[in-house]
Order: sequence, then C-alpha cells, then structure tokens
Amino acid sequence: MVPTRRRADAARNDDLLLDAALEILREKGPDRIAALDLARLAKLTTGAVYARYENNEEILVGLWQHRISGPMRTFFEAALPAISPGPGRDEAQAIMAKTISNPHGPLRPGVMLLIASARIPELQEMIIPEIQGWLREMGISDDRSDVASLQKLEIISFVLGCLYFAAADMFDFDDWETFIPLVHYALDHPSIENIANIPYVVPPSIVVTTDNEIRDALVNGAARVIARGGAERATTQRIARAAGLPPSALFYEYRTRQALFGDVAEKLLHLIFRRARAEDILPDPDQNLGDVRTPTDFNDPLLVSYRQFLAQLGTATTTGLLAPAAKEQRRLRLEFHLAAITDPVIKDALLKADTLATEHATNLLNSIFGIPKGLGAPMVRLPRLLVQGSLLLEEISASMNGRDLRYFQKPLADGFSHMIVNETLSNK
Repeated sequence: MVPTRRRADAARNDDLLLDAALEILREKGPDRIAALDLARLAKLTTGAVYARYENNEEILVGLWQHRISGPMRTFFEAALPAISPGPGRDEAQAIMAKTISNPHGPLRPGVMLLIASARIPELQEMIIPEIQGWLREMGISDDRSDVASLQKLEIISFVLGCLYFAAADMFDFDDWETFIPLVHYALDHPSIENIANIPYVVPPSIVVTTDNEIRDALVNGAARVIARGGAERATTQRIARAAGLPPSALFYEYRTRQALFGDVAEKLLHLIFRRARAEDILPDPDQNLGDVRTPTDFNDPLLVSYRQFLAQLGTATTTGLLAPAAKEQRRLRLEFHLAAITDPVIKDALLKADTLATEHATNLLNSIFGIPKGLGAPMVRLPRLLVQGSLLLEEISASMNGRDLRYFQKPLADGFSHMIVNETLSNK
C-alpha cells in the first residue's frame, strides 16, 4: 500500500505545484516563477519543488503540458467555426467572446508562454512543433499561395490578437460587435482586384534619437536586450554592455532600473505606435483630396482612395514585420506587451502610446477621407489587433511569412467602406 500512497502524494503535489505556478505566471510573468514563491503558494517545501522541477524553464514546460496546451488547442480549433460561415456560428461566437473575456482561465497566462516561447529553448522545442501540428490538422497547408489556408490563419490571428490584448486589459469588448461582421465580409469576399503587387519592404529599425546621446544609447541598448531576452532578463549589466557604457552611466542618468524602463517604454512605444498608426505615412491632412464630407456611396472617390490606402498599408506593414529580417522588431513589440501584462509602468506607457496614436489616426482619417470618428477608432484598432495577432502566430508557428495578405486586407478595406456608407445612410 505504501507505493500507491506515495504515487497519490506525488500526483497531489504535482497538481498543487502546477496550480500555484499558473497563479504566479498570471501575476508575475514567465521569468519570475521562483522556487521559494512556488513552494509557499503550494504549501510545500522547496525540496518538493526541486524534486519535480530542475529550474524555471522546466516549470514552464510543465505548465504548458498540463495546464495550457489543451485549452489553447481548443481555443485555436474553436476559432474556425466561430468566425467562418456555417451553422452554429452565432453560438460559437458567443462562446469565443466569453472565452476571450475570461480573466481567470488558463488562456491569458498561456499568451505569456506563447510570447516567451521564441526565446526560451525548452518551450520553443515543444510549443512550435505542437502548434504547427494543430494547424496541419485544421487543414492549413504550407503552400503560401493557398488562399483558404491564409483565411484560416487570419481567423486565428484575429482571435489570438483579441486574446493578446485582453491579457493586458486593452481589449474593448464593445469593438467585438464591430469587428465580427468586418472579418466575415473579408472571408466571404477574397479578392485582390485593383490592388497591385506590393513590394517587400522591411520596416526601418526603431531607434530613439534625441539631444541626449547617453540616454539614447541606454534606451536603444535596453531595447536590444529586451527584444532578445525579455524585460525581466534585461539586467543593468546587460543594458550597459549593449549601450557601450559603464553601469555607472546608467545610474547617473536613471536612479533606478525601473526609471530607465519607464523611459524606454515611453520613447520606443511612441515610435512603434506612430508607425503602426501610419502617422508618418498618411497623406498630409492639408492635401486636397476633395470634399471631406462623409461618403455616402461605395464608389465615392474618397472611399476609393481610402480603400487603396488601407489595403496597401495593411499588406505592406504586416508583410514587412513578418519577414525574417524584422525578427528583432517583432520581438520588441511582443516583449513590451508581455511586460505590460504584469508591469504597471510599462502598461501605462503602452496605453498612453496606443491612445494617442489611435486618436491621431482617427482624426486624420476624418480630415482626409471624411470617415466619422465613431467609426474611425475601431477601424484603427482592428488592423492593430490583426497585425499583433499575426506577429505572434508567426513567432509560434512560422506559418504566416510569404502569404499574400492582399487577399484579406483588400476585402477588409471594402468591408470598412460598406460599413461607413451604411452607417452614414442609416443616420440620415
């Protein structure tokens, strides 16, 4: 009877440790699951922790295997019937929305593991092949010209983007009712008519340049370290080394590491979101594109210009960020978001950058194309969500790069245009 009891005790301890580790992951992120904290929360000894897990990485592997993989697979598989045309779609959508909005389930901490998996070898070796297998079983081929596979990947990118932003309390669930019909339209009308092939362009590096060379070196050095190893692993020594400065320079300019991180987040996120919101790409609002009245016809020249702009920008931006050469930029975006889930300073900086950039782009769309601000804001947020979801999906599956994104971006722009016309006419 003793061996049976020991096995039962071991299984009980495993459950206690995994439950505790999931809570610590939710609260502190994947880089701060200390054995002592884990033992205290599980009400076990540190010996019990080390008897099961050699290090932090093995704890994360255990979490993925026994707490997150199953629900995450169900989430991926449920996305297709929830968004694709077919019977039971409304019910599936309600379940999907409820899942995304649940702050207590395993999926929000699961997003943290997905983001971190590209830089933690133990997770990478497990998660990427597993997710690639899920995608194959869902009928997604490796043929980059397969439009049906692209559509399925875009559905997963969409729901993954919703979950990604919900994890940092940045998803506005009022947007869900606006987003869903637009995604449906894009899926129902795959077309690249009148959209020329868009050149492959890697976005320029995100580099802060001010009149303070030492601070710039520290901020840009910190960005490189964060992109490669995450915010928690960005020690003062590593940051100083990347900046080519002694550690004393860091503490002379910033009294604490957290003060540096606040500056890093504010400056870099401002640059990232300026490009994400096309602040440097949209036409000059003083440029005369015609009467900026709100368009009431799908073929209004303003809406034609808007559709061309949106389809080309969305395709070029996302395609560039998915390219291998943009790996560091992807990591920087994802790692900042991962840090924002648990770090209030970085979260505040992220929210501020996002809000300011959204307001700026919404005002420009109104002044240039006549798009009402009430519609413009969600139209800015949806492409952002799709981009970030696509970047995360590429990192965890290597499935997005090389796809012709025009087949989704062009009908999405058409769907936006129909919504503008319908809303304008219904309000008259």
